[in-house]
Amino acid sequence: MTETQQLYASHIADLSNDQIKAVLGYLNLPPVGGFADVDGPPDTSLDTAFELPAAIRRSVRERRDHFDRFSSPEQLIGIDGFGPVALRAVVDRLSNVGRYGNRLRPVWGGPASMREFFDLLEGAERYIHISTYIIGGEVGLRMAQLLAKKMREGVAVRVLFCASGFVISGSPSGTGFVSRFSELRSFLFNDMYVRKRILRVLREAGVPVINSSPIGRHWKRRSLRRLGIRSARQYEQFARQRGIPDEWLDEQARIDRECGLAFANVDHRKMVIVDGERAFIGSQNIADSYLYENELSPDPTINVRKWQWHDSAAILEGGAVVALNQLFARRWVLSGGDMFDAEDAFYAPPTRRVGNAVVTIDQSIPGLVRLPMKENLPRLLWSMVGADQRPIPQGINPIRERVRTLPSLAQTDLYAAHCYPSDGQLLAHWMEAVPSVPDFTMVVPLHYDTKVLGIECDRFYPEMIAAGAHLWGYDRAIMHTKIAVVDGYYTSLGSYNLTLRSGRADLELQFFVQCPEFGHAVRERIREDLKACKPVRPTALAKYRSMHSIPVFDALVRYFLL
Repeated sequence: MTETQQLYASHIADLSNDQIKAVLGYLNLPPVGGFADVDGPPDTSLDTAFELPAAIRRSVRERRDHFDRFSSPEQLIGIDGFGPVALRAVVDRLSNVGRYGNRLRPVWGGPASMREFFDLLEGAERYIHISTYIIGGEVGLRMAQLLAKKMREGVAVRVLFCASGFVISGSPSGTGFVSRFSELRSFLFNDMYVRKRILRVLREAGVPVINSSPIGRHWKRRSLRRLGIRSARQYEQFARQRGIPDEWLDEQARIDRECGLAFANVDHRKMVIVDGERAFIGSQNIADSYLYENELSPDPTINVRKWQWHDSAAILEGGAVVALNQLFARRWVLSGGDMFDAEDAFYAPPTRRVGNAVVTIDQSIPGLVRLPMKENLPRLLWSMVGADQRPIPQGINPIRERVRTLPSLAQTDLYAAHCYPSDGQLLAHWMEAVPSVPDFTMVVPLHYDTKVLGIECDRFYPEMIAAGAHLWGYDRAIMHTKIAVVDGYYTSLGSYNLTLRSGRADLELQFFVQCPEFGHAVRERIREDLKACKPVRPTALAKYRSMHSIPVFDALVRYFLL
């Protein structure tokens, strides 16, 4: 062994077992180290897309290929360019366990998700923070009763939900227990006022609950009006008296400018945070349509009639949960909730490495993407008479940009399961990339909760199939999944739909995970779902609408609803 190699070996000997495991896990990631995706989507045509320099990645890859994968630190000795300085740089990077020391596992379907969700809540010892779009049904009532029990045990609980009062889908757990209309509709058609019972249980137990609708112009909310807040100026004075940071208020001011109509913009995020250590994340709301005990029937008509959906989530563990709780704190406080220090040790326990998953969390707010009047008014008018004039969005939504560029990362395959693929510009980018991805497989719904949205999604399928994508329609139930995985390694999951609405109108939350174990598990779950799928065969209407518009109808759907 040369003197340099001996020096390198001594540096390795100074590392702890956890540090060695972290280094080996990091260098075993498919790109050799991680993608540099903190500030945006990685552009793999540039060396800046990777966290390690090209020369080091090349020499490390050559050595790794020799061993298939690194299993001991001795295998790193003698790698050209990867000396003590480079090793120390990697160790220092991995000390940020909030990004590099996480663990995830997928939770698929109603029964599994229901078990994991309630087990997570039962295990809470310090606090439970819930932010979700929909709460309803018997599942919502069971959750409320459990939260009341945890409050009595001394666990701090906060619940943030978005009830717009505008029920669109007809689901038993659709939006809203706010307006008189939605309550009457709920009683007559859906859940017999179970939502009122949920709120009563929570309030009688003293659980702090906030209806986050409207997400903009909070002074319109009844709870703030009762405090004498009736204008933007009074809200700002109220916020500053409470010590809300300027950065948070600036974000809220941007949201206020975009959100003039209460029902038009919603908080679509989903996160359930327990003790700053574990979280239930993904696309599932807390209601009977998403969480249920029974296995889905082989007969899809039964599941659709019972309004039981197919969806996915994940259990996240590690330091990323602390960052997630800080996002919760921002929306909670801005929405009128009590002030609490998310960085206090009670809410942010000391981070520790629980795995090697690299996690990037991204959020978006309304107004980052717009449909400019000048560019889109002529297109709208032509659409009114039947021309295929699609909206031209402008602006950058960080989640949309990351999702849009996913195919460019793929070397072998991209597997996606998305319920509402209707963002024409994003899908066009995906279709351009399809020929360069050997296996581009996407699961889409055969059954929709909203027929109009389903018709709009269907029109893109002829183009995607023509581009070479393998499209499969999920036939077992209504599908609500929003997940994609590249090469069984880089996974995107969260609340973001492939719609312009998610890009321009709502608060969204998305996770980008670099982890071969998690990515492989997600890909296998999607492959398992293919057993309940049929190949997509575009209808005559879908083929027609891929080239033409239905006068008036399509213009209203594309430019206003979506």
